[in-house]
Amino acid sequence: MDDTTAHHAPGAPNGAPDHDTCHYRRNPDLLLEWADGGGPVLVDCCSWRKFAAKPVLVDLLNQLDRPHTADQLHDRWRESAPGGDVRTLLDRLAAAGILQRCAPPAPEDDPTDPGVGWTPYERAVHARSGLGPDAAAGRGTPPPARLHHPGVDAVIALPDGADAPSRPLADVLAARRSVRGYAPDPVPLPLLAALLARAARVRGHLAPRAYQQTQRPAPSGGARHSLEIHLVARAVAGLSPGAYHYDPFAHALHRLAPWSDELAAFQQRTVTDPALLDQAPPASLCLTAVAARTTWKYEGMALSLIYRDTGCLMQTLSLTATDLGLASCLTGRMEAPFTAPFLPPSLRARLSHVGNMALGLPTSPLAAPDVTPLDL
Repeated sequence: MDDTTAHHAPGAPNGAPDHDTCHYRRNPDLLLEWADGGGPVLVDCCSWRKFAAKPVLVDLLNQLDRPHTADQLHDRWRESAPGGDVRTLLDRLAAAGILQRCAPPAPEDDPTDPGVGWTPYERAVHARSGLGPDAAAGRGTPPPARLHHPGVDAVIALPDGADAPSRPLADVLAARRSVRGYAPDPVPLPLLAALLARAARVRGHLAPRAYQQTQRPAPSGGARHSLEIHLVARAVAGLSPGAYHYDPFAHALHRLAPWSDELAAFQQRTVTDPALLDQAPPASLCLTAVAARTTWKYEGMALSLIYRDTGCLMQTLSLTATDLGLASCLTGRMEAPFTAPFLPPSLRARLSHVGNMALGLPTSPLAAPDVTPLDL
């Protein structure tokens, strides 16, 4: 194992750890992988160093999600330590960064504890995203920016929404809120069309066109725009109930499937239940990502960018809905694997589910929510 600078416990002479007071815990940035052909490999997702690990070490690390002293570990692990010296083993693991020397255990809910609230996988994604894209990214032919659905049985051209109402931005920001109750009336198609046009329609290509970069209302890392919008229409005036894909290039809806029990169940588990709605909304949007568009340029940090792009599109959709007088509620429920019944398995495998939005008409005109001012 490579040595790293050890962080010693305070109060120890000459910088050496005081084993009577020093505690050890597993490095929270540590993940377990498997090497080609077998054995476990420890990966420090902060330094990206890798260590071959014997099963007994994996067992030891399994015990160290909370701080322990050398004495607490001695009886169990002395037979596995070189020469039976558990303290020397712990010091070597701490010097390598596999363990961390730390203070005595904090309360279970201590927010200052680096192990609280984050899983090693979340920490790994965050750390990897900070390194930037892989050096080999951006080579070859980029994936197309337009998604073509197989089996489309109808194309519905949408009005441009130019005549739809609009308000000053400050008023829209003040009125935005999540709404979980909807009027029984169907969503008017012109308002739905205006929502999609203002929040997601492609306005043009960016040079060079071969890079498949487009300009749209919501920002996207590298103008890759991996996100796609599917409409689950239960009650939209002028549309047959069913599932549709929004084509942002042609500003049209492509009908994919009629209404079914499977589609109703999909809306229930991705929108109605997560948003705590009393009943299913008249319409909902299902947001998915064609990850290859982003990985082509940003391999190694693409997941982080797709999540950021999702937040940007969700905010743009939410503000636009408020401006149009539509009631909406976002949900972060994501299916993995994706089970959308309106997509063939081959396409589901290419799409990553990243979020949803309930849509309907409000039971009363939207106004700024009644909130208690901050008392600072």
